[in-house]
Amino acid sequence: MTQTALPARTEARGTLLDVVPATQRAELLRLGTLRHYEAGSVLLREGERSTHVLLFLSAVAKVTASLENGRMALLGIRVTGDIVGEMAAIDGGPRSATVTLCGAGVLRVIGRGEFVEFLRSCPDAHIAVSGMISRRLRWANRRRVDFNGYSSRIRLARVLVELAEAYGHSALDGITFDVGLTQEELGAFVGADTDTIGKEVRKLRSQEVIRTGYGSIMICDLTALKNIARMPDQ
Repeated sequence: MTQTALPARTEARGTLLDVVPATQRAELLRLGTLRHYEAGSVLLREGERSTHVLLFLSAVAKVTASLENGRMALLGIRVTGDIVGEMAAIDGGPRSATVTLCGAGVLRVIGRGEFVEFLRSCPDAHIAVSGMISRRLRWANRRRVDFNGYSSRIRLARVLVELAEAYGHSALDGITFDVGLTQEELGAFVGADTDTIGKEVRKLRSQEVIRTGYGSIMICDLTALKNIARMPDQ
């Protein structure tokens, strides 16, 4: 079994590797097999019957699912420190979504039996995985409520706030996150077409609330963005 370790805690905050205790984190990093993947690799495919788990050591991926109208819904983003595939490993059901790498990635591929045994022997890690699943379900529920209750402008602002808080890091002029979202993919998050998202992004830029670059978004005024999102600072 190949062993590895993350250099200097590179995982994003709130990911599984960030929240598990140090001893269980070390144990988790010993599970499975280390593998390197090329950019664009499909790690998991919706509907397939595999049950292994993938631990992201250095990777960013997009989670998508098919809609009845033939379009794809963007369900989430996974980054270094995250795991994917845990639901099929726990309940044995088919994959609920497709996971595609945005760039080259380094991951550990962990078999179902090994992963389940790890959870049984490490109660704190089991709780951390349950909490992670709960947070992802809450995210999905918020998106459903937002689709029915708010305009595309408010929905966009809400998604940007949550992405910044989950994956952002401080920069000189604000908070930036560079997960490589296109406007079409951002629209899939928000539930709006590309033209509508493009118009709303331009408005936010003109108001100096955000700044955009190739594959990146800078939140210049988080307070203003939260006001637009109707998510005032607590």
